[in-house]
Amino acid sequence: MGGDATALLDGGSDGLQLSLELPTSGQADDAAVAGDGTTVFADPTRQTDVGIQTLEDGAVRALTVINGPQAPTRYDYKIDADEGVVLELADGGAISIKGLDGSEQGMIHPAWAVDANGTAVSTHYEVSGNIVTQVVEHNTPGLAYPVVADPKVYYAWWQLFTWSEWRWNSYYGMNQLSMELSGWGRYDAIFNAGQFLSSGWSLLQSKHSWWMFTPSMRQQWECHVLGGLAEWGTFDLEYERYSNPNWRSRIGMWPVSQTCNW
Repeated sequence: MGGDATALLDGGSDGLQLSLELPTSGQADDAAVAGDGTTVFADPTRQTDVGIQTLEDGAVRALTVINGPQAPTRYDYKIDADEGVVLELADGGAISIKGLDGSEQGMIHPAWAVDANGTAVSTHYEVSGNIVTQVVEHNTPGLAYPVVADPKVYYAWWQLFTWSEWRWNSYYGMNQLSMELSGWGRYDAIFNAGQFLSSGWSLLQSKHSWWMFTPSMRQQWECHVLGGLAEWGTFDLEYERYSNPNWRSRIGMWPVSQTCNW
């Protein structure tokens, strides 16, 4: 974290090195670290406080706390990278962070904001060059302050999954590769499934010995990803499940949770 309210995000060899400038007023108090690890910049005018924290899946969340109706409705986040990036609005309201070659390198999760009662507040992103602006339409009668908005930034390929590991499945009597998709992974599985079929599978092979992957596991992976909204739990790819090249014929079977378990 820089002294000018700039977060430095380092994705390592499989990610980006970004600087994320936070929308402080320019007169925010020096950063303080809260009990949960959130770095907070308090606004002396009490209009808008800004915090930043690292989440379990590796993403960085920028918290904008809007304390009253006189606070701004527009909050700018400046993103820079030595190697250069391109920011583009994507389907579903997210922002794709792309390399100069056009490849997706990261994502900013769709805009989100709620008031003190948990009521959703209308919000969206705008992009101009390397500046992402979150517009929070909080000056609406009936809202309870504070209003919290939290852009969530993913900046490394390994952040497509919250975790992945080999486990023994006693019910089936075989090993399985289990994983949980992160917010970015879930987003890509729904809105960009074609790319995620390849990028997610390649990432799993790079994290786990590639020779452990069977044809059936690839079929199960495709089934889970293309299941989209129906696949909200963990993805389990059983190592010794028999190959089923015609697995697509099972789509629409009941129960849905068993579609990819043949």
